[in-house]
Amino acid sequence: MKVLIIDDDQIDTLSIVRTLKNTDLPLAAIETADTGVKGLELALQQQFDVILLDYQLPPTDGFELLIELRAKNDFSTSIVMLSHNDDEEIALKCIESGAQDFIMKSEVTAVRLRRAIVIASERHQLEQQVLETHTELKRLAECDSLTGLNNRHFFEERLTKKLLSSAKDNSSFVLMLIDVDKFKDVNDRHGHVLGDRALKEVADKLNRCVGYNDILCRLGGDEFALLFPIGNNKQYVQKMVVRLMSEFSSSICVDGELLDLTVSVGIASFPECASNSIELRKCADIALYRAKEKGRNQAQFYSKAFHEQMNRRAELERHLKRALVKNEMELYYQPQFNADMQLIGAEALLRWKHPKLGMIPPDSFIPVAEETGMIVDIGFWVIETALKQLQYWLHEKTLREDFTLAINLSPSQLTDQFLAKKVKNLLNVYQIPASHVEFEITESNLISGEWASEALQKISDLGVKVAVDDFGTGYSSLSHLKDYTIDVIKIDRSFVERIELVKPRQLFTAICAFSHSLEYETVAEGIETDIHDAICKEVGVTRLQGFYYSKPLPVTVFESKYFYAS
Repeated sequence: MKVLIIDDDQIDTLSIVRTLKNTDLPLAAIETADTGVKGLELALQQQFDVILLDYQLPPTDGFELLIELRAKNDFSTSIVMLSHNDDEEIALKCIESGAQDFIMKSEVTAVRLRRAIVIASERHQLEQQVLETHTELKRLAECDSLTGLNNRHFFEERLTKKLLSSAKDNSSFVLMLIDVDKFKDVNDRHGHVLGDRALKEVADKLNRCVGYNDILCRLGGDEFALLFPIGNNKQYVQKMVVRLMSEFSSSICVDGELLDLTVSVGIASFPECASNSIELRKCADIALYRAKEKGRNQAQFYSKAFHEQMNRRAELERHLKRALVKNEMELYYQPQFNADMQLIGAEALLRWKHPKLGMIPPDSFIPVAEETGMIVDIGFWVIETALKQLQYWLHEKTLREDFTLAINLSPSQLTDQFLAKKVKNLLNVYQIPASHVEFEITESNLISGEWASEALQKISDLGVKVAVDDFGTGYSSLSHLKDYTIDVIKIDRSFVERIELVKPRQLFTAICAFSHSLEYETVAEGIETDIHDAICKEVGVTRLQGFYYSKPLPVTVFESKYFYAS
């Protein structure tokens, strides 16, 4: 045991040394210091097991030295205060300030001193254990268990502190919200175990991008946040963006699986964008949404224009939630003809007529419905309404045997494991032959969703036709057709609108020839001129659709134009 005695009275010091030697403590060394300065120097230079510190220590006092020692984060030694003064308030003050014991010099005996040192050492050990436990609990409370990064709690705490300090010293900092693109697909395809390992790799990639003063946190799921000061270096933000995008430009290998993961980043700065934490996060969220809306794998800075756009979107979402209840939705029907200009089908198209906002185009509200999950209810309403209308036409109007009503399916609907069962029930309720019904799904969704194959197969088993919409715009279009039960190829309008040019015409002709060879029906949409009409008929397109013949029409107008009372 190493003991340090700090006392300006040489007689007291010698007495304490003699008393120590009369104890049975395993003394290895006894050091002494007659001033606070010397005592502080020795205490910090060497590791002692206990310090015996005189309360009266000119020119200051031992209490001030006690305070100074306990203020050192790396100082860990038990301290026993000694004094000729028997003031209980002084003793209590010393204990509260970090001393483990306080004894009167007049009471110093070998037994009393030994007990004080032993108890002080034990108390100090317990205090250290409590401190370490507290430190560990604090670390666990602030640490994300999966990635080892700081967690949401830590982020919110640091963001608040950062705002206060930046406001005080008039400095700037940036908040980046980082979201892994389409990470749900990773979990769906490979399972959550591999997904968790992928998130660890993502965290490692992000860690490689941050500097010493940067704060990186995982907020939850595949969401991360990054805080960093920018000072006068405004270019640092752009450099950080380049660094992030570069880091995710290469594939991640997890358990032998190559994953092409990218990130979308929303950026907002303090104080330029917002004056408090709630608004700053909202600004970064808006920028992140913009990054995803523009195609993902990019960073977007917050702007007021984005904010206004988000407000409009929020308003649209509020109205959309009530649209079905208020009967604001309706179906329009665009006719489809054969080469002899006989009506052989129609496509049901959703329209939203708001009482105040007027007619809202589908490309404005369908993405909102998809993102919020409302598309499932809306999509089912479309199916039921279309089939109910088809029932009326079959019973009250004259339809060809090959008449087909096309209904669009969203990707979200294909994830519904009961979709085929619901369709079957509706066909039975409305007594509709399945051959008159066709469901369309876009090629891009067909390719990106492996789950679509099973869903479409169940629908096909009912006798319902399955059509691939926007054919030719996806990747590896032909190679994916073998994985699905397909009846109809609906050629994307981009091929039709340039059909008078040589190469587009050659591609269009090749698609039609390929489709016919596999006995697929073909539909050409977007026909708007007599040239489009003539070429489509020349190459043998099964069904013709476009503004050249008719725009989508309300049901009453459609009926009055194409149906006649029997």
